[in-house]
Amino acid sequence: MGKILNKYKEILSRPVAGIVHFSDVFSEKEVDFDAELTAITRNLGNLSDITFPIGKNLKLADYGVNLLNDLIEEQRRIIKHIRQETGKVIENNFSSKGLIAIANSAPRNSESTKNGKNAQDFYLAITNNDLEIFTTPLSNLESLETRNKILALYKIPNEKIVTTDGNHEQFRSSIIATMRYFDDLLEPVFEYENVTKLIEAKEKGLHPQIIPTQKKLIEFSFADKFGNVRISIKNNNEFKKTIEGAEFGDLLNIKVGNSEIKKIRYRKSMKEFSKNEFGIYQNIADKDTLGASYWEIIKKSEDCNNEKESAVVILEKLNSNFRNEEIFIAR
Repeated sequence: MGKILNKYKEILSRPVAGIVHFSDVFSEKEVDFDAELTAITRNLGNLSDITFPIGKNLKLADYGVNLLNDLIEEQRRIIKHIRQETGKVIENNFSSKGLIAIANSAPRNSESTKNGKNAQDFYLAITNNDLEIFTTPLSNLESLETRNKILALYKIPNEKIVTTDGNHEQFRSSIIATMRYFDDLLEPVFEYENVTKLIEAKEKGLHPQIIPTQKKLIEFSFADKFGNVRISIKNNNEFKKTIEGAEFGDLLNIKVGNSEIKKIRYRKSMKEFSKNEFGIYQNIADKDTLGASYWEIIKKSEDCNNEKESAVVILEKLNSNFRNEEIFIAR
């Protein structure tokens, strides 16, 4: 018997529906993986193995694994709704099989290879929706950890990768998922039965603070092919206090880092925006929680495929480093 809880042994023993890779090893290309994964999942399609390049932008892997975890929950909701309304039972690959994500960026630099190491070790995280994530570095789990979605974390030292020579293998991400079949070699960092137990441990200061969490109240998270921007709000309740009293249709103030202030329209959804209007709204597809949440910054366009002044362009004009700076939005 291995050292991990039976609950997670069972999760790791499931057949695999597919592996989704977010990695810097793939050739860079323009791809909107949010749209691609969402369209496949919400239409109850079959998601098999798929690869997405992240280049030097680790935020993409961080956003991607959180997106994938949310889509598992969304697909289950849709399947349940269909059954309740029609009595039809949908047999989908997420229903009984496991989904794996690999979030990988493992440069060999002086820090990651000191003392003779073969880059930073991989970790396996298991989420509240049973998503298995093999990752290095741990910062790829920031959004999930901020949102209290990681229930178990295991370290996989290089020397314990038994399907290859982990101390010398250059392409560990190409084989790391096979470690799910050697659960007795996984080194538990933390394990919780459910989200309630996780939150209790955090509140009591008993949770290992090994995974970084979001520090800024508002920061860039993802941009789609149309230049629409998803921002991550660390605490929705705190953010709403900064716009307290604002009604749909009002103008708010936005700035990025030390940039000048620009006006931005506050609307209920994209539907209400006028042509060429620069604005912000909370997508109905995102949960309206008191904790961490996503909001959208957009520029409504008549022809979004040929828009030259998208939300991304507007934010870049405010601050060319907007992807890494804190964003401020207030009345």
